[in-house]
This record gives sequence, C-alpha cells and structure tokens, in this order.
Amino acid sequence: MRVVLVALAALAASVSAHQHVFASGPLAHHQAADARTSSEFQPGSLYAGQRLIKVGEHVSARWMSIDAIMTLRQAGVGFMDITDTQDLHAPSSSLAAYESRLPSQLTQGAAVNKTLELVSSDLYGLVLEPFTAFHNRYYDSDNGRKSSEWLQQQVQLLADDAAVNVTVSQVQHRFKQPSVVARIEGQTEETVVISAHQDSVNMWLPWFGRASGADDDGSGTVTILEALRVLLARDFAPRHAVEFHWYAGEEGGL
Repeated sequence: MRVVLVALAALAASVSAHQHVFASGPLAHHQAADARTSSEFQPGSLYAGQRLIKVGEHVSARWMSIDAIMTLRQAGVGFMDITDTQDLHAPSSSLAAYESRLPSQLTQGAAVNKTLELVSSDLYGLVLEPFTAFHNRYYDSDNGRKSSEWLQQQVQLLADDAAVNVTVSQVQHRFKQPSVVARIEGQTEETVVISAHQDSVNMWLPWFGRASGADDDGSGTVTILEALRVLLARDFAPRHAVEFHWYAGEEGGL
C-alpha cells in the first residue's frame, strides 16, 4: 500500500509539473483546450460490463472486470480484449494453410537508398511535441478522440500535397478514439500494412492520469508518418497497395 501511495504522489507531482511547463510555453493554447477534458474520472462505457480477455495464445480467454484488467496492466501482463472480435480469434484452417508471399531476395536497395536521402527528424518537433502535449490519449475519452483527429489532419496535409493516389480515412470503434488509415493505391488486390498505435495511457490511472506516450507509441506514430512523407515525396507508385495504420485502443488490448 505504501508503494502505491508513493507512486500516486509522484504521479500527481508529475502532472502538476507538466501542466506548468505547458502553460508557460508555446503549447499553452493547445494544452488549455485539452485541460477541459483531462478530468474524466471514469473508464468509459466500454467497461460498463465485463470484457473477454486473452493473455496467451494457448490460454483460454476469461471474462474480467475493469479491476481485474487493471491488475494485469499494473503487473506488466500483456493481454488482448477479444470481446468484440471473437470470430477473428477462432481457429481457422485457411490461416493454417497460409503461405507467405514475402520476396526471398531484396531487389530494391537502390530505390531505398535514394529515398533515405529525404529522411529527416523534423517531424519529431513538428508533430511529436504537440501530439504528446495532450494530457493523455486514452482511447475511450475526448482526449483520445481529439488527439486522433489532430493526427488525421497531419496525415491529410501530406496527402493533399501528394502527386500519387492516396486517401486518408477514419475507422470508428465502440470507444471514442478512431483509428486512422492512409492508403496508397497499387496495381494488385494485395495490401502491405505499416502500422503503429496512437493511444497512450497511464499505468496506474489510465483514463485520467498524465501519459504523454512519447515512446509508447508517439515515436512509432511519427516514424511511420515520416516514412509516408518520404514515399509521397518520391511519387511512390507501388505494385501492391500500401496502407499506413495508426491504431486506436492498443493499450486496451483492442
């Protein structure tokens, strides 16, 4: 109990310190608007009932309350919430028979090296800094929804300047935060997916604790955004369609 109380006290001090920095810095307006939704003290309607949780491939799923799920999270146990996607986790003969079509040899080294010349770290300041200024990006909150909408705007800006056929869309879920998808059309029916997750939560107080999520997974979010940027700058025209996915709800195993 003493450890928990110390951790909560440290968390409260951390929240106050972050708010002070943002209030006095260039992100003051962004943070002020975000603060109006940072006092959400409930986990959201998603957890009104028990959820079906799976902690391993060969472990039977169990129905769990939000308290039991929190215990898993705080113990560092990875899990998936399959409540709404049970059909995807059922045994599949077609999946067992799947054969990878990945190339056996790398043949595009010259094109990759030419593209690498355009790679920059600028987006880590232009995108990651404001992205991590949200109090958190909890997936079933207004913060999660607003941060996703802001991220989609950044993706759309790249698409608007592109000479190739690229579309940007949202994927809505039962919780508030949508996923974001950017698709570069190809010449076949196959699709290559490049992904990261956009949500962030505080381990102890997921739905209202401070969670900048710079490394988990703001860095991944910005990295694949940069990959999209340089490919579009090279007028990338793939054989197979390429989709960039920024997933919502990963921290909830969704």
